[in-house]
Amino acid sequence: FFITFRHTLSPPLVHPSLSNDRPNTQTPLPQAPTPLSASQFRTMPSVSSTSEGVSPPLHPTPQRVGVSPPSTLPPFLIDYVGGVLGGISVTVVGHPFDTVKVRLQTALSGSYTSTLDCIKQTYRHSGLAGFYAGVTSPILGQMWFRAGSFASFHYISSLLPPPSPEEKYTYLLLSGALTGAVITPLETPIDVVKTKLQVLNLSYPPPRPRPYSDASTCARFLLDKYGKRGLFHGQTGTLVRNVPANAVFFPVNEILKDRCVSFRGYGSVGEMRTWERVVCGGAAGFCYWVGTCPLDCVKSQMMMTRQSDVPRPSSVYAFWLETARD
Repeated sequence: FFITFRHTLSPPLVHPSLSNDRPNTQTPLPQAPTPLSASQFRTMPSVSSTSEGVSPPLHPTPQRVGVSPPSTLPPFLIDYVGGVLGGISVTVVGHPFDTVKVRLQTALSGSYTSTLDCIKQTYRHSGLAGFYAGVTSPILGQMWFRAGSFASFHYISSLLPPPSPEEKYTYLLLSGALTGAVITPLETPIDVVKTKLQVLNLSYPPPRPRPYSDASTCARFLLDKYGKRGLFHGQTGTLVRNVPANAVFFPVNEILKDRCVSFRGYGSVGEMRTWERVVCGGAAGFCYWVGTCPLDCVKSQMMMTRQSDVPRPSSVYAFWLETARD
């Protein structure tokens, strides 16, 4: 959604050499004018017959084909609105998968035999609604978090000096890592509330009374019992995951787009089709999770510490040791 929205508001020019993404280094050869017939030559307007005393231009200004004129919105606002739409879409589509992931990460050993067993038990006890447990928190928070993520990345990138072609991916890695650190305080409260609601059945099984039932009552419960620190429990684990994850995602996404441009013979990234951008972004997201899944598991365990009756370690290193033993 972010890619499509931003690409729609800022479409590339038809000619590769006029693209704002990466200019084409090859200068197109001038084409010879089409010969005029005798009748066309006789009816051709003269200089004196025009309204301003000059003949019409032989080469009109290139126009964008099939799209509206470029948007006058500032790039930061385009990134922000695109991120909002992306946050909503990623929550609606991905929340059921996230619910299964969190339950597998935080359940006691032996609770589930496999991912499929977790899906069956969730459906058996809560139905389809169980897969969307705690969806209010991310759908309200993720749209601002995603917006802040992309807007922060482009803003941080604009603050860095222009890189050489050899330094491009190094700068993207640095920008991604800094973005991961910046967005951590925005993501942690959303993730804490979401995680606690996703495992509510495990933490407070019937007939044990539940202290909260939705995102607002959960946030109020954490504030009343632990203060502001309750909403930021596990922030260190989130930071440890976000920095390398975003440092991987953004460079991989750009590398794949550059390879696609070269393979398909495009003049610039702006000529890529939407499905090609989606494939590049999906592959980058795959790399994001493959490399940081262990870090995310530790982060989820840290966020559940205060909700468990069993004493748990409080440092990232101690959680790593306990997770490795489990």
